[in-house]
Amino acid sequence: MNQKIYSEGWERKLLEQFTAKNRDRKKAYICSPLRAETAKDLLMNIERARAYMLYAYEKMGVVARAPHAYLPMLLDDGIPAERAIALQFGQRLLENSDVLLVCGNMLSHGMRSEINYALSLGIPVIAFNQDLYIDLKQMADKEHPAMSKKVILQQEHFTMGFTNPVVFVNAMEEKP
Repeated sequence: MNQKIYSEGWERKLLEQFTAKNRDRKKAYICSPLRAETAKDLLMNIERARAYMLYAYEKMGVVARAPHAYLPMLLDDGIPAERAIALQFGQRLLENSDVLLVCGNMLSHGMRSEINYALSLGIPVIAFNQDLYIDLKQMADKEHPAMSKKVILQQEHFTMGFTNPVVFVNAMEEKP
């Protein structure tokens, strides 16, 4: 991969969010694509998930969780039994989240399942991309009408609606 996604010390910053000082922060579940046509694209999706986590933690003030950012190191998505373990883990994590953040600018099948599950649990769903927001509202209206009001467009953090990792490098390196 030729593009740098993270600034120096990004792993430490991600781990920092799980310290005791952050226990009172909201827990956000990162919803972004994992599956890809090539191994290179799969690795890029994993790195994007980590970049979304880092951005959400540093810029949005939440403890960000993205099981697909780390579980592929332990479980093979191509093996049905291991995929089932990963999906079950993701559901338990989602059940213990305060909000679901829909990142990027496309919806995968797995993302749709996570969004529907979040809505069935009454968990708010935040989109950052206008087109995705419209799709999510339509999905909520059709499958969870009572929850449609919990689908929100947040434009303040519009970079979470991008898929280009370079955006995250620039956002992370800005000085407050």
